[in-house]
Amino acid sequence: MTLQDPASVDEYLVPAAQATVEIKIKSSRFIATLSYVYGKDEAEAMLESFRKKYYNATHNCFAYRIDANTFRYSDDGEPSGTAGKPIMQVLDSSGILHILCVVTRYYGGTKLGTGGLIRAYSEAAEQALARLETKTVVRMQGFTLHFTYEQENLVRKAVSDFSGRLLDSAYSDSIQMEVAVPQSRQNAFRAYLIERTNSQITIHQK
Repeated sequence: MTLQDPASVDEYLVPAAQATVEIKIKSSRFIATLSYVYGKDEAEAMLESFRKKYYNATHNCFAYRIDANTFRYSDDGEPSGTAGKPIMQVLDSSGILHILCVVTRYYGGTKLGTGGLIRAYSEAAEQALARLETKTVVRMQGFTLHFTYEQENLVRKAVSDFSGRLLDSAYSDSIQMEVAVPQSRQNAFRAYLIERTNSQITIHQK
């Protein structure tokens, strides 16, 4: 799956709540937990909390995907390519962003082999994903607009036509409005207002 950066799309999915599942394979316990993380720093901090929580585990393997360019995964001592990358592939196949998956393993005494480990970590992540509740995030771009009273109807209609939101307004000698429009429509929205008002509007991007 080719991921799209949220900056280029208006809607994407994120975790709405944490989801955890535990599976047992040949006496080894695999505990997979999916969490929402806003950014890299939060992901790293949450990873540290999982390491402390499962301090006696054999491995705490993980992957996180914030956006198209911000991600990381680790085998945490498992053979290279058998844990972190399979977890990452499960996350990426879902298209969900701002997501962290930690799969904790308690070794049960039976070696699984390279293929067995890949299947185990993938299955743990997939089962957690099946339980995960998600929500849709709409990426919006904010603007502060200054215009005359005569232009108010035009501006309000433009906000509506471009699927925007009116956040706040203030009335004095002129009108100031705080608005937001979907990320992908911001340039068209700005161009529309400038053209329809003959550049007699002030637009500040927030």
